[in-house]
Amino acid sequence: MKKQVREVDFLIIYEHKVRELENMCLVKYELEKRGYTVLIKHIEDEEALEAVKPVYHARVVMTMACYQNASLEWHTKDFVSFDKVIDMQWENIVYPKDERAGVFKNYTGIGREVVRVSWGEANRKRLLEAAHMDPRNIKVVGHVGMDFLRDELKGYYLDIETLFKEYGLPTDKKVLLFASPFYADNLSEEYIAGMCKKHGEDWRDYYDFMMRSERIILEWMERICHERNDILVIYRPHPGHIGVHMSEVEKRCDNFRVISEKSVKQWIIASDIVYTGNSSTIVEAYFAGRMCHLLFPLEVTDGFELKLISQGEKIRDYESFAGTVDEKDPVFPIDKSAINEIYLVDEKEPSYKKLADMAEEVYKDPSYNLTAEQLSSYRTKQPPLIQMQKKLQQWDWFYDKYKEILANEHIRFHWIEGQRALRREKAERNKRFAIESTSEEEIASIVKKIAKQLDIKK
Repeated sequence: MKKQVREVDFLIIYEHKVRELENMCLVKYELEKRGYTVLIKHIEDEEALEAVKPVYHARVVMTMACYQNASLEWHTKDFVSFDKVIDMQWENIVYPKDERAGVFKNYTGIGREVVRVSWGEANRKRLLEAAHMDPRNIKVVGHVGMDFLRDELKGYYLDIETLFKEYGLPTDKKVLLFASPFYADNLSEEYIAGMCKKHGEDWRDYYDFMMRSERIILEWMERICHERNDILVIYRPHPGHIGVHMSEVEKRCDNFRVISEKSVKQWIIASDIVYTGNSSTIVEAYFAGRMCHLLFPLEVTDGFELKLISQGEKIRDYESFAGTVDEKDPVFPIDKSAINEIYLVDEKEPSYKKLADMAEEVYKDPSYNLTAEQLSSYRTKQPPLIQMQKKLQQWDWFYDKYKEILANEHIRFHWIEGQRALRREKAERNKRFAIESTSEEEIASIVKKIAKQLDIKK
């Protein structure tokens, strides 16, 4: 019997749970309130990895990024068919070297045809001048994540006592949060070579900058932890980063903790002072009303320092860093004007409502539909035998028999062994992304928590 494809209005595909999930649940809340069906899935969701044909048909797919054909193929795989695409563009702020025409982050192929979210005018200008995108496809709606720092949703996050009890943290110390922008010390040579191919050979220099900067900052953190027992340092790794050096410091210092879970905003509002580096986290600290210092023990690789903080006041040595702990009347290191240039700030209407308005417009207007040619052209052209195999596997009875043969270890020949190897590779990849996966129950819980806060404000 042929399995039915599930129809949904919006299918949201995310990559990093702590960066995106809460934000997407806020969008889901608003769209469902307007009567639409909304599903949230991780890029490496087991259902997506297993699918050989569409399990879902979405009127609109909302992806975390759509730079080119490979981006969309990776995100949608074979598990979803769709009519339209909205790129949420969670990497809205790019390095200066990526702002010129023709580079990876200025879009090719299908990436030039989709609707794109812009947090503010600076990114819209880049997309027009460097990427030459259709102005109609660029939607300035602000950053949904910042809505959690508005009065309407401030009660969403756990209070300090509840949060610290959950993680076994002391509540009698001054809390220093370091929101790390580094993600280099566990990258393979293959990954680095791939990044250089996409972004240029100078990315290897930036990789080295991140490695050395992180080691120095960890030395600062360890030193201050030994010198001052009245502080607690929370080290918040970059999403998806699993590093060994931070864990070593944690073993040596009772008042140093590495915590990857929960959004960075939760930890910002629970901290007394925030520290970061070449990162937009400083904006979240600004909206949360927390002091944030920029730690730059080394000069950033040319072309990689974010414009947002290029004119900011930076801390270059340990003594200056240690001096911030008890500083009276600190001055925020970047001007408000720099933030307003990059982020649309509307005190009357939150960004999640603007985004929902835009999504509804895209949903209703058939002119945003991708053409049949566009919907087929972004996929990698497979050899004829692979094409035939994929077509056969779309028949339920054939696919069931195929899985039965794979499960029978007594059946061994070259093609079957190759298929088993591919499935083992998929299973291993799914394990690596297990920390990012979620469940329908967790999503429903987040939406319920959001709804409770917003209903209070009515």
